[in-house]
Amino acid sequence: MRTLLAALLALFLPARGKRRATSAPVVRRITRPLPAPRAPRPADAIEADGLPLVRPYLVAFERQRERERQRDRRTAAALATMGVDFLGVSA
Repeated sequence: MRTLLAALLALFLPARGKRRATSAPVVRRITRPLPAPRAPRPADAIEADGLPLVRPYLVAFERQRERERQRDRRTAAALATMGVDFLGVSA
């Protein structure tokens, strides 16, 4: 009688506690579709990873401007010791 009552209770009132559960929960595996393969790169594609971010002529221009500014600062410092104001060519 007791096993019949226990079987009915287990059927209609399943155990919910972590330690009361009699069997391990059923785990379903969800299969996801694989990503679609990428198309191959065209032969005329440019690999920009190895290219510089700034064009060389722009870097050369900025270096020339900085050299001119440094020269003007040195000239202004030398002339200031003689009491002469110097307004540089590049602002």
